Amino acid sequence: MMRTAAALLLLVGGCSIFTDSFEIDEFSGDPFPIEVDTTSGAVLVGVRQAGLADRVGVIDLLSPFTVADSGPGVVPSISYPDLVILGAAGSGGPLTRPRAELQGPQLLALHPCVDAAPCTVGPAATPVPYGVILGADSLAGDDIRLALASDQISIFANVAGDEGGRSAVCDAVLPSPYRGGGTAIVNGTELGYAGRRITIGACVAFAPDPARPQSQRGVDTLFVVSTAIGPSILGVAAYARYRLAEGAVPPALEALPVAAVLLPSGLTSGHVATLPSIAFVGFDQSTSRGPCREQFAHHLLLQHDCLPTDDCPCADGGGNNAGNTFCSVPAIVELAPTAGFPVLVISDADPTLQALRTELRPDQAEVDGILGTSALRTIELDADYPHDRVLLRCDQAAGSDASCVTRPELPDQSSRAAVQACIPSTGSGVIP
Repeated sequence: MMRTAAALLLLVGGCSIFTDSFEIDEFSGDPFPIEVDTTSGAVLVGVRQAGLADRVGVIDLLSPFTVADSGPGVVPSISYPDLVILGAAGSGGPLTRPRAELQGPQLLALHPCVDAAPCTVGPAATPVPYGVILGADSLAGDDIRLALASDQISIFANVAGDEGGRSAVCDAVLPSPYRGGGTAIVNGTELGYAGRRITIGACVAFAPDPARPQSQRGVDTLFVVSTAIGPSILGVAAYARYRLAEGAVPPALEALPVAAVLLPSGLTSGHVATLPSIAFVGFDQSTSRGPCREQFAHHLLLQHDCLPTDDCPCADGGGNNAGNTFCSVPAIVELAPTAGFPVLVISDADPTLQALRTELRPDQAEVDGILGTSALRTIELDADYPHDRVLLRCDQAAGSDASCVTRPELPDQSSRAAVQACIPSTGSGVIP
């Protein structure tokens, strides 16, 4: 695990804490999966720290910091203790089995939630207390694999293979997805953090039908990933775009039931909706045609170069592109489970959404929502921090109703056969 301590002088509670600058890369885990508890929606493990009773920990890849709940009214502090991750002792068992060690991560002791003791996660009706948030900073030296259909995670040193090699084994490679970064104020002291928010462009309610105009082929969205909540979160404006693209067939917001979910920071409420499908797209926003346009391009160009009668995505932008009949297309994973995806539609003025948007501007488009674990249960996700990428693949353990299709990157015409071999004969698609 990467142990990082920036040289800084922190004045906390009248005490001076000084740490030297150093970095040590050490592997934190072992080659075997860690059984986790996901009944609350959050990915829960046990956390062991010398001299303290074991605590429940939330693994949250959205959090830039690792935090121990010190309780309300306690002056924040920083330390660097070794932490042991405890997995379940058998499926559904207590979180007591030592599985990985985080060597000296930066641990902030503060109260991370609002007006609650102890802090909780999960549905508002059945909250689950936690004592530690294991954030991306303590995991960023490794590859973190989520296999939530089996209630498992794994911690690897890294995942071998470059982009071409991972595509050859039918992975969807999402390059450079880690964004954000900035400075947090802890007890009056500025504390910098790296950009490790996992951002994923997505096409909601995808329909890559050549007979449709592009405006009816789905809705472009941008999400960040959290492993601390079950249902995904969607802003009101994005839900309105979805209704518009679907001809106002989905229910109006006021007709949807109301619910609430507990994020590690506190309660968030909204209206419960269901999205029929979502496609995750590994694209570069600065040059991309947009997630839905990229998905359409993949379906079209996997079959043949653009014909004169096609809505050719390669001509987008005009200029030197005007005569192109083929162009490279990024990797895509398409999900259309039988029951759809539950989302909690919340106000765009919600503090969490506003904070994420502020942090990611202007590098990224406006964040539309947060992907929770319910949207990740049909796939395996590798947060491969050492190689600055996310790897996605369909998880066979999710069952046949997952309707998952992985479409690796299509860099050139010669790659068609290899990419087609990754797509099952019953895969989604409307282009013959």
